[in-house]
Amino acid sequence: ADFVLRVGSRSAQGARSNNEDRLHVDLSSKLFIVADGMGGQERGEMASELAVDIIPKVLNDRIAAEGAEKAVAAAFASANTAIIEAGRTQPEGRRMGTTAVCAFHRDGQVFIAGLGDSRAYLVRGDSVKQLTVDHSVAQALVSCGAISPEEARTSPYQHVLHKFLGCANMHDGAEVKPFAPEAGDRLVLGSDGLTNHVHEADLREGTKRFADPQEWADHLVAPALERGSRDNVSCIVVVFDPS
Repeated sequence: ADFVLRVGSRSAQGARSNNEDRLHVDLSSKLFIVADGMGGQERGEMASELAVDIIPKVLNDRIAAEGAEKAVAAAFASANTAIIEAGRTQPEGRRMGTTAVCAFHRDGQVFIAGLGDSRAYLVRGDSVKQLTVDHSVAQALVSCGAISPEEARTSPYQHVLHKFLGCANMHDGAEVKPFAPEAGDRLVLGSDGLTNHVHEADLREGTKRFADPQEWADHLVAPALERGSRDNVSCIVVVFDPS
């Protein structure tokens, strides 16, 4: 099926002294990226800027020869290498890093990829599905059964990432997951400043309240700030309308 895509986006500095989040919204190529420069890392802004610059360029260069899935994975790998190289100029122990989550609509499928803890959600009717896995130490402990999901929410390792762009010892790259969109689907990409404070019930309710994706993006950011997010808060909302 073919779709008409509508998109809304918002990035708020919030309580931080600067905004290290970067968004890439391109309706012509149907590519959407949220990158969250890591607050504890040096030069997070530069890292997130590199991510939203390099991923689209590499994807565009390689899509024809390699197809969408391999091209997305290659784009993330190239961004990772570039950020590591840029970080070599930083003082010892001060690496550059960023999370990144992307959605790319091509050939009847949406290709989702992410590194770090920025997330992608699919809202389909009353169903809300998280499409990405957080690459935090806490989530890894959940996955191996060491702690429960409830314990992970208050774990000191909740925001300690073992995979991100700029990670020199990453053994495997971004996993690319395709899905077939349906008319009425809504895709939400968000930095952890948003997803730590906006829950599945909010996403379910928002589809009923906001037909316009820009209004919904604005609405999603506002409660995250009101609920005490101390981080930059960013999201992209993509609506799949029947053509």
